[in-house]
Amino acid sequence: MTRVKFELPADDLARATRFYRDVFGWSALELPFGYVLVDADGDEVDVADADGGISPRTEFVRGPVLIIDVPSVDGAARRVVEAGGKLLNAKERVGDHGFSQYVEDTEGSVLCLWESVRDPREPLGEA
Repeated sequence: MTRVKFELPADDLARATRFYRDVFGWSALELPFGYVLVDADGDEVDVADADGGISPRTEFVRGPVLIIDVPSVDGAARRVVEAGGKLLNAKERVGDHGFSQYVEDTEGSVLCLWESVRDPREPLGEA
């Protein structure tokens, strides 16, 4: 089963965070690298199990983006290209939390592939 989360773009992270807290009762946790994790149930945000995030608006995150949890960003990125999609950036490490890579499907929708960091003794890469 694939887990899907969401990412919302914002020009002002604090303003966007207040909006979603005030309007929908979401809980939020600002990470030290300019990203806000959110939980739609209003409970304390669990970094490993957040529902989604609020991201600074970038060239890839211009509208809402689905974040798709995959066992391997490398493997999923290869399958995206094989199926006719495009890679938009290189795989990036996101703090101690995992790896991400933005891709575009065959219809022009932007997706974010997400690979959580595993036990440091377990090798990363193809799965």
